[in-house]
Formats: sequence, C-alpha cells, structure tokens
Amino acid sequence: MDSLFAQLGNLLQGLLALADSGFDGVNQVLGLVIAGVFAFFLMGAWSGLGSAAFGAMVVHTLIEAVRPMLDGGAFALPDLTDMSFWMTRLALFLGYAIVIAVFFFVRTLLTGGFGRRRSHAH
Repeated sequence: MDSLFAQLGNLLQGLLALADSGFDGVNQVLGLVIAGVFAFFLMGAWSGLGSAAFGAMVVHTLIEAVRPMLDGGAFALPDLTDMSFWMTRLALFLGYAIVIAVFFFVRTLLTGGFGRRRSHAH
C-alpha cells in the first residue's frame, strides 16, 4: 500500500513539474496574449477550459512553426515522432489551463458572472 501512495506521489510531482514548466512557457508575451484571447473572448463557461487550453496550445504550436518564416527562414515542421515534443505540448496545455483559468476567473469577477444563476427555458 505504501508503494501505491509513493507511486501516486511521484505521478503528482511529475504533473506539477510539467505544469510549472508549461506555466513558464506561457508566462511570456506570446503566451499571455493567446491565453487572454481564449479566456476573454472565446471561452464561454468553465466547462470549456479544457478545449480552450487545447486550442491555445495548438495556436502556440502553429505560431512557433510559422515564426521562422517571418524572419526569412524556411518553414519547418516540428518532429512529431520525438517524445520531448509531446511532453512540451502537454506542459504547454497544463500551463495554458492554469493561466486561462486565472484570466477567466478575473473575467467573471469583472463582469459579475461569478455566482450568477442562469434561467433555463424548458
């Protein structure tokens, strides 16, 4: 039983480390702008957090792929078979989830949407 708890602890530590590195990747101008757009304009409810974080990660990846072309270089696809590429994407997803959640929370506070009940038509 102690082995199970130790493995769960290691798993949680790994996820927190990934989230921390993803947060570092998002906590730059490009990442904050992308997260702000998704949180303030594209996300309508808390249930959309996962899809908003995924969309932000995809947009971030596309911008990273296109950016060398803007500097006069050639377009280069990322190495999709490399495990570090996918771990970086997972870290970015977790980082975007954190930042978008914070931005969306601020948005709900500013717009008065926090705790507001919605009426449903039946």
